[in-house]
Amino acid sequence: MNKALRVMVEIRLRRSEIVHDSTTDDRLSLWIPDLPRNREKLAQAAEFANRLHGPDTHWIEERQA
Repeated sequence: MNKALRVMVEIRLRRSEIVHDSTTDDRLSLWIPDLPRNREKLAQAAEFANRLHGPDTHWIEERQA
């Protein structure tokens, strides 16, 4: 029997270098499992941050866990 390997993906909110915010540090950003509810929450946060700081300043970053 041949089982397909399941690749776990993690996501986090990222911001561009042009956004200067001394209250956050991307190195401290937590990676969370890419579950529908987590992706929805991060998408909402990115949308809100883009309204505050400008288009494409925030996005969801992905990595394989």
